[in-house]
Amino acid sequence: MASRHCQLNKHLFILGITDSPLCRACMEADETPTYVLLRCRGVAEQRAAYLGSPASLPEALGDLGGLLSFWSELV
Repeated sequence: MASRHCQLNKHLFILGITDSPLCRACMEADETPTYVLLRCRGVAEQRAAYLGSPASLPEALGDLGGLLSFWSELV
């Protein structure tokens, strides 16, 4: 059976499933939804292609199609 856990390292770390909360794309900060959507330099190219340069979480979440495409490419 597939895991139903959020696949972000910060969440997995809290649950004791992974050894580090750091972002797998850049290893610079905790891997959280907000960090990946707005700040991670490791996924900047993919983020720009699908979401442009969102300045805030509401702005990133406002483009549902782009958000789903971006997230699908990461997993």
